[in-house]
Amino acid sequence: MVLIIAAALYFVLERYDVSATKPHPAVVNMIFHGIAERSIKRNSANLTVPYDVNDRDMYLKGFREYEHMCVQCHGAPGVEASPTGKGLFPPPPKFPEEKLYEYSLKDIFWVTKNGVQMTGMPAYGPTHEDEAIWAVAIFLDRSRNLSEAEYKKLRDKYLDTRH
Repeated sequence: MVLIIAAALYFVLERYDVSATKPHPAVVNMIFHGIAERSIKRNSANLTVPYDVNDRDMYLKGFREYEHMCVQCHGAPGVEASPTGKGLFPPPPKFPEEKLYEYSLKDIFWVTKNGVQMTGMPAYGPTHEDEAIWAVAIFLDRSRNLSEAEYKKLRDKYLDTRH
């Protein structure tokens, strides 16, 4: 029996395709997704939101930070992800659809600060202050139903596109 298990492990480990163009087998997705979800919920549970979530300046700071840090991979209403974002596997959740609805404000902060292994989601904690990360989380949390027109208005009014 041990020989059969060892042979199966050898085959899987030697033959497993890790390319970013093919999905993982369903069982791998199920296991990793379950581990990631539980880890995010457990690690974010005791966080305290240190900012006023209704503060307009914090919301706009979050919008600007999102444009700088996140839009390339996650896109935005009316904004496609960049070729880099489109090339990630598993694909990043699109903003404002999909996984955003599963996450609380504290979950969003934790994921943005710490990243998620094996997903392409980087950890911004080492390079950004918590205030900027909370701003992104507040922006996303308050923008769950943001339309293309509303996002375009934010870009036109609050984003300095001069280089």
